[in-house]
Amino acid sequence: MITVRLFKENGCVVRVTASGHSGLARSGSDVLCAAVSTLVQTAYLAIDDIVGNVVYERDEDKAYFGFTVPKLDDRHDVDVILRAMSVGLRDLSSGYPQNLKLEEA
Repeated sequence: MITVRLFKENGCVVRVTASGHSGLARSGSDVLCAAVSTLVQTAYLAIDDIVGNVVYERDEDKAYFGFTVPKLDDRHDVDVILRAMSVGLRDLSSGYPQNLKLEEA
């Protein structure tokens, strides 16, 4: 199962982690894994492009990717990106509840 966790402070997402395998297909052929990776990594890239200095961790052996959003005075654009990512992940989770879990902490 893929688990995506959204860590919040004061109602705002400050950290995102994704880990695990969906089990739908072998590595490299799994469309759900590809979709989750695309949503999470595109959010990271977009936020890093806007604000810079976004810290990330990646461990391909453990199927793990995570990033932390730096503290910002104006989070509007970042929050829009994270909301779009969350909407996409929720949709995927509803279609694949046995393979993808979305958690908010």
